[in-house]
Amino acid sequence: MALLRDAESLVVAKSVDLQILNSSGNEFRKLKPSASGNPYDKIVVGAATLRHASDSTGAETPTILLLKRAPHEPYFPNVFELPSGKVDPGDPSLKAALVREVHEETGLNVTEVLAELKPMVYTTEKAITDNTNRDVIVSRTAIQLNYVTLVSKGEVNINTDEHSESCWVSEAESHSLDITMAMRAVVHEAFQWATTG
Repeated sequence: MALLRDAESLVVAKSVDLQILNSSGNEFRKLKPSASGNPYDKIVVGAATLRHASDSTGAETPTILLLKRAPHEPYFPNVFELPSGKVDPGDPSLKAALVREVHEETGLNVTEVLAELKPMVYTTEKAITDNTNRDVIVSRTAIQLNYVTLVSKGEVNINTDEHSESCWVSEAESHSLDITMAMRAVVHEAFQWATTG
């Protein structure tokens, strides 16, 4: 209940589409179908979480929290990503899912949603065995809605079932990390927002 109350009381920038952020997963599917006109199979929310740190000259520079996917993850093991996760059927809104996922993955509480970034649209494929013992490839369309957020102060406590490490990185530092091209574009957009926003 506390996380739900936190989601309801979040400060959200006016530039964020509140109709989308306050919609449930099912409502979002009706509002924003995929390019094919069909609803997305999976909706994910991600948080480009900002903090400012002092560099070697004492100047403030924005940093973003990235998490390294666990080695046993079926998709992109050992690759860095934003704190993110699937919108569950029980989440009353995308905002509540964002708050829940950030807290589950980092132990931190979202305090403010500052901006929305371009979504990532992708397809996942999984081999399953059907009732005739044949392998069948199942494709699912997914969209990841990304937001620039602020979080409560405190140490990051990662969920070790999903991630193996966390780091606050500047944009320059992010270039040396293993990140997918799509995620790198989101991270770059978040840094652009942080420096011009």
